[in-house]
Amino acid sequence: MLGRKGTALIVFAALLAPSAISAATPASTATASFWYAGTRLVFERPQLRDGALAVASDDLGLGRFLTKLGATLAYRPSQNDVVVNGGDKRVVTFRIGDVHYTVDGVSQVASFAPYVSGGIAYVPFLDLSRALSVDAIDDDTTTVLQPQLSALDVRPESRVTVVTLRGASPLRFKRLSESASDRVSLAFLGIGSTLEHDRAATGPGLKNVSVIEGGTPKNPTTTVNFDAVPGSTHVLVPTDSANTIAIAFAAAGVALGGTAIPADGASTIAIAPLVVRETRVAAIAPGLAPAPISGSVRGGTPTALTLPVATVTSLETAESNDGLGVRLGIAGDVTYEWHRLADNRWYVDLKPATLAIAAREQPLQNDAVVSLRIKSFVGPLDRMPTVRVAMTLASPRAVTIVPQSGGMSLAVDRLDDLSATRMGAGELTGGRLIASIVPLPTPPPAPDETPAPDPAWKFAPTPPAGGNGKLIVIDPGHGGSDIGAAHNGLAEASLNLEISKRLRSLLIARGWQVRLTRDGDSDVFGVNASAHDELQARDDVANAANARMFISVHTNSFTSSSLNGTTTYYFNPDSYALASAVHARLASALPTKDDGIRKENFYVIHHAKMPAILVETAFLSNLADAALLRTESFLQSVAVSIADGVRDFATSQSTVSSHGAMVDGQ
Repeated sequence: MLGRKGTALIVFAALLAPSAISAATPASTATASFWYAGTRLVFERPQLRDGALAVASDDLGLGRFLTKLGATLAYRPSQNDVVVNGGDKRVVTFRIGDVHYTVDGVSQVASFAPYVSGGIAYVPFLDLSRALSVDAIDDDTTTVLQPQLSALDVRPESRVTVVTLRGASPLRFKRLSESASDRVSLAFLGIGSTLEHDRAATGPGLKNVSVIEGGTPKNPTTTVNFDAVPGSTHVLVPTDSANTIAIAFAAAGVALGGTAIPADGASTIAIAPLVVRETRVAAIAPGLAPAPISGSVRGGTPTALTLPVATVTSLETAESNDGLGVRLGIAGDVTYEWHRLADNRWYVDLKPATLAIAAREQPLQNDAVVSLRIKSFVGPLDRMPTVRVAMTLASPRAVTIVPQSGGMSLAVDRLDDLSATRMGAGELTGGRLIASIVPLPTPPPAPDETPAPDPAWKFAPTPPAGGNGKLIVIDPGHGGSDIGAAHNGLAEASLNLEISKRLRSLLIARGWQVRLTRDGDSDVFGVNASAHDELQARDDVANAANARMFISVHTNSFTSSSLNGTTTYYFNPDSYALASAVHARLASALPTKDDGIRKENFYVIHHAKMPAILVETAFLSNLADAALLRTESFLQSVAVSIADGVRDFATSQSTVSSHGAMVDGQ
C-alpha cells in the first residue's frame, strides 16, 4: 500500500471538476494554537470552513501528527474519499462532499463536508482527531490534543483472562507495583482516558480493572490497576500493533509462559509467545532424575521463569531419499519457537532447556540440508536458558516437528514450503505437542540468526558525470518504523522487500546493476522520520546515482475486502513507456485482476529524475489476492514480470505518445 505512516498516501494527481471545489477561507493566522506530544503543531495551509479548521491531506503538520499516532491517511481521487487507518486498527472514512463520515463503519456527522482545492483533499481536523481518540482540551490560550486510551477489552477464555488496552498512540508504561504483588499497576505515560473507572472481571485469574487519570493536559498519565486473584500469574501477550497492549492472567494451578512485565516498557516488548500449562510434575525420560524447579514460586505456581529446566540429551540424524530427519532426545517439558528466515535458514528454540552434549556445527552431504548446528545460550530478552537447533536448507524445504517418546524429531521434506508462515510456537509435554493458544505475529530474527545484510552502499552527494545507463534502483515500499498495510496475516513491508530481492537477482543475472533503497527491515532516512524526509531519501538514492530507472514495489490494501487486482502507476510523461512495458507483462502473467496503468502524483515517482513507476502487486485486504501473496510462485511471477517488462522497455525505441493522455482519466 502506498505512503508513509502519517502522510497522505497520494499527493494527488486526479483533479475533481471545478464545481466540486468549494471556497474556503485561509486560516494561517486564525487557527487555534495546537499543542501535541510536547511540541506545537503547525499546519502549512490551514483553512477555515464553516468556522472549523480544514487541513490538507498532504500537509506535513498533519503528517507529523498522524505519524506519532501510528496512523496512515490515503486520499483516493478515483474513490472520491479519504481513508485513515489508526494505529489501534480503527478505520475512519470521509467522502468528498458528504458531511457524514464513518468510524469503523459507524456513521458520524462532521463539522463540514471534506472538499478538494487545487487537487488536494481537505478534511475537518478536529473531527478526524476525535475519531482517532485524540481529545481537544482548552488550556489557557492553547488547544492541547491529548491521545486517549480508546478501548479496554476483558476476554475470559478456558484457562486465562486476556485484557487488551488500545490507545490512540503507541503505548509505553511504568510498572508501579511489585512483581510479586496480586495487584498489577501500570502507569501509561502521555495518554489520557475517558474509559469507565471500574470494571469487574469474571474470568480466570482476574477480579477487577480500575482506571485513574492524572497529570496535566500537556503531560497526562493514566494508571490502570489489575486486581488479580491471589496466587495467580500474569504475562504480556504479543499484539499486532504498537498501540495495543495485552496481559494474560491465569489462576493458581495454571502456569503461563511468555514475557514478564518489566518495570519500564512499551507494548512492543511482548515478543515471547503465550504458552498455557497446568501445574504438574514434568515428564522425565526413563532413568533420569526429575529436574528441580529453580527459584522461588509464589503461591506454589511456577511462572515462565521458574518452570523445570529440561535437558537436551542427544542429537542424531537419519537421511532418506525424501529429506532428512533430526532426532532430539529431551528430558523434561519445553516450550518451543521455530522460525524460517528469508535466506533458507530454519531454527527452533527450546525453553527452558540446557544442553547435555557438546555444541556442534557440521556440514551435511544431503540434498535437503546443507548444514546443522546446535548450541545453548541465555535468551537476551527473557533471560531463559535456551537450546537452539538450526539448519541451513538447500531451498525453502518444509520442516515438521514430530513428537516422540523422550523427545522430538525435525522432519525435513524434499518439497518446499510455499506458505507465508514464518514462525510458530507451542509446547512439548510428555511426548505430546500442545500448540500456543494465541496467534503470534512474526518477530524479528534472533540476533545471531539475522541474515547477513548486503554490502552497504553509500551514494555520493553529487550525481556521477554522465549517469549510469545500467543502474536500476528498486524501492521496497515501507520498512523499519513503517510496516505498511497488514491484513490476513500478511505484512506489506516484508512482502515488498521479498519481491524486490527476487527482482534484484533476476536483473543482475541479466546484466543490470541494481541497488535497493533498503535491503532489510529498516527506514531509509531514519526511524519515524517525516513523510517528506523518508520518501525523498528513497528518491535521493536514484537521483544521486543518475540511475536509468526507478521501480517502487508495493502491496495494496483497502477498507473494503472486495477490491483486488494489480495496478502500475506513473507520473512524468517519460515514465509512461516503462509503466506500459512492465504492466503488459504483469497483466499477461498474473492471475490477479488487471487494474490498468494509472497516472498519479505519488511522491516517489514524481520526484525521481528518471523513468519511474510504482507497482501495486495485489491487495492484502482481499482474501483471494492474499492467498496468492502467500505463495512463492506468485511472488516470483511478479518479479519475473517486472524484469521482463524492464527488458522490453530497454530494448524498445518507442517514446511517449498520445497514449499518456488516455490513461489520465483512468
